Amino acid sequence: MANGESTTAPVPVRPDDTPPTVIRPELVAAVEILMDDIPEAGQDAFESIIGNLLTANDARDLDAPWRTAGLGELANARIVVHGIRKSPSDYPGGLPFFLLVDGAYEDTGEIFTVTTGASSVVVQLAKAHNLRAFPLRCIPRIADRPSRNGYRPMHLEMIP
Repeated sequence: MANGESTTAPVPVRPDDTPPTVIRPELVAAVEILMDDIPEAGQDAFESIIGNLLTANDARDLDAPWRTAGLGELANARIVVHGIRKSPSDYPGGLPFFLLVDGAYEDTGEIFTVTTGASSVVVQLAKAHNLRAFPLRCIPRIADRPSRNGYRPMHLEMIP
């Protein structure tokens, strides 16, 4: 290439190095109202980590509380969500909070706590909390095709 231009694209350091999809302020405000009665994670987050460590079945599970995939690790599994807690998020352009999700695998009853900041899932779970719909039987799904900004959106498929 002329003038020292490179033919290779820069490699992102993190998956979130792409520009964020900005959520309109009025939608964020509406979600904040929906989130008002959801408990703060606070000290509970630490206790959930300790609980996850105590219930680890093998050495591979000892880093589970710090894995970044969160709810994405449960994609396509039948789960039961028993409750949620909110925590502040500084993700640019998104919602100002993420959720800690307390649940269990439907088939084994094994208990888990994971995080999610996926906007659609956060709103689905906040609305379920508002509707007093817990325990909520569902399957986390990840889109097969990425969105325009390269993300594969998540949602929860409800199980009757």
